[in-house]
Amino acid sequence: MNNRVVTMTIFVIASLLASPVVVADDTQDIPTNAQNTGAHDSLVAALSHAGLVSALQADGPFTVFAPTDDAFAAAGIDLSTFDTDEENATLSDILLYHVVSGAVASSDVTDGMSAEALNGDDVSFTVSEGSVMVNDATVTSADVMASNGIIHVIDKVLMPPADLGDIPTVAQGTGIHTSLVTAVVQAELLTTLQGDGPFTVFAPTDDAFAAAGIDLAALDNEEGKATLTDILLYHVVSGAVPSSAVTDGMSATAVNGDDLSFAVGEGVMVNDANVVLADVPASNGVIHVIDKVLMPPADEPVLPEGCDYVIGIDDSGYAYDVIDISIDVGQTVCWIWEDESMAHNVAQIE
Repeated sequence: MNNRVVTMTIFVIASLLASPVVVADDTQDIPTNAQNTGAHDSLVAALSHAGLVSALQADGPFTVFAPTDDAFAAAGIDLSTFDTDEENATLSDILLYHVVSGAVASSDVTDGMSAEALNGDDVSFTVSEGSVMVNDATVTSADVMASNGIIHVIDKVLMPPADLGDIPTVAQGTGIHTSLVTAVVQAELLTTLQGDGPFTVFAPTDDAFAAAGIDLAALDNEEGKATLTDILLYHVVSGAVPSSAVTDGMSATAVNGDDLSFAVGEGVMVNDANVVLADVPASNGVIHVIDKVLMPPADEPVLPEGCDYVIGIDDSGYAYDVIDISIDVGQTVCWIWEDESMAHNVAQIE
């Protein structure tokens, strides 16, 4: 035997010693086979604790990704802490995330494929240089045949993805959108943004709210609430719009009825605000974090008919200027202001 053969033999032996020895009995069901490996006592105990043994003794077929005892220890799973119905439901969710309906042999797995586990979440596969990974776990022993399916031994416990909260919940959890969430509550829009949607929300940070000088206390009245609602809904677009769908020069109508414009260069801008963090997922849409509060364009004033001159408002709809005019007999001058408090600005000069 030459040195190369000796080296290869040692490598194979070392690899076998590093992995659990799995002896398959294709006449026995999956839990029985797992129990017989000597490396899956924790898995079988967890299945028993969650009341799932009989489910995995059914006809199936099932594919089970079976974490070793070492994997359970590394994950810090202590079955004694799962002592309520809610905690047992969590344990069941974890365990069923390791089970796929149908018999999936290692030869069926391709790089980038995914499969839906029995808990409803997807597991993803990576195949590289003969090695197979399920999420971030490596398959250390594949295709252990059982009477009702296949076991693949893995070196980590797979943790289901956390359930996404709705848009207000996700925003609150960022730690930088306290002002936004407070404003949403004050404007009585919380229930709206917790609805099915989907919505796209451009979410100004707390610093953006501070820079805009928005005083929520001053808006705590009927008129102020209407203004606040208009501002907030100018940050919401119906439908889920990921950053990949945004193109330079496109526009979208916000829920308040006004249009938003987008510019795409080194980054993405919404009106004059920069998107500093894109595509934050939520259960009912997507959040894009922005560095400025978006202010709706001023409504065009409704001008009365029959005016020869209109005084008191400029094209912005908000600015009032002092002006002198000369009129002929029979001509009509219209003064416009937002409320009666502006009347003192109008005076007739003889």
